[in-house]
Amino acid sequence: MSVVCDGRGGPDPFELAERDGAGCLAFLLGSAVVGIDARVSVGAAVRSCGFGNPAQRALRAMGVVVRPAPSSAFVAIAAAHPELARLFAPSLWCAGWTGALMRLPGACGGERMSFGRVYSPAILVPRALIEGGAAGDFPEFCVSEGDGA
Repeated sequence: MSVVCDGRGGPDPFELAERDGAGCLAFLLGSAVVGIDARVSVGAAVRSCGFGNPAQRALRAMGVVVRPAPSSAFVAIAAAHPELARLFAPSLWCAGWTGALMRLPGACGGERMSFGRVYSPAILVPRALIEGGAAGDFPEFCVSEGDGA
């Protein structure tokens, strides 16, 4: 979904963005990883993360935790984190990315966890959505209450 504000009393673009989980995730994955080579996108770093990968620490410090597959079917994204707030500041998700990401198929809320020096509730996003798998490739036990299913 493309969110455009026509300035003529049309839909509030921020409300539309709140429902655009795919756009929010695409924005995050296309952004540069903070703290390493600026040419590395969050998406590329997530897809290549494994034990000992230098991007793993940088991702955690910016609010994204990747555990090597197959040990985890999810990528954890902080619901509140200063680096993610800076990253989303120029976007339509500046007021919050949590609601939009929770609308993704298979996404669910996780426990509070450490994202570098920040503790925050996690949004668990299925790896299959990030790695290009089918939307149905996530475990059945985790279904978002707000996904319309």
